[in-house]
Amino acid sequence: MPMTKIYLREGTKPEHKRALSDAVHQALVEVLGIPEDDRFHFFHELADENLITEPVAFGLERRRQAICVQLYFAHRSEAVLNELFAALVANLTRGTGLETRDIYLNVIESASANWWAEGRVLNQQTGFDERIAADKVPG
Repeated sequence: MPMTKIYLREGTKPEHKRALSDAVHQALVEVLGIPEDDRFHFFHELADENLITEPVAFGLERRRQAICVQLYFAHRSEAVLNELFAALVANLTRGTGLETRDIYLNVIESASANWWAEGRVLNQQTGFDERIAADKVPG
């Protein structure tokens, strides 16, 4: 049951937010194996004075379109995280107008026991949602 927060500039059009949400969700479904209906995305639109970035960071010119995607879910291996980051970047740069330099990604780990939602059933052996594909449950 991942939770996603997407921080972006104020005034972002609803259809752009939906495209971002779809891109993130697709990566989570494909890489983490979450169920299709497990989407909890919260958008935080920030005025310019509340989203301050340097014009050049890590040697790259940054654009106004920059977004930060924070993902909250239970522990995954570094290999899975790298696969997820690659999928997120690929999806977010396809059809959204974003470039790789516009994307900041962050994962905050939270044990499955720290989550609750009506209807969610944890597999007692794995500690993960029982609907997650077995090959995607950390071992």
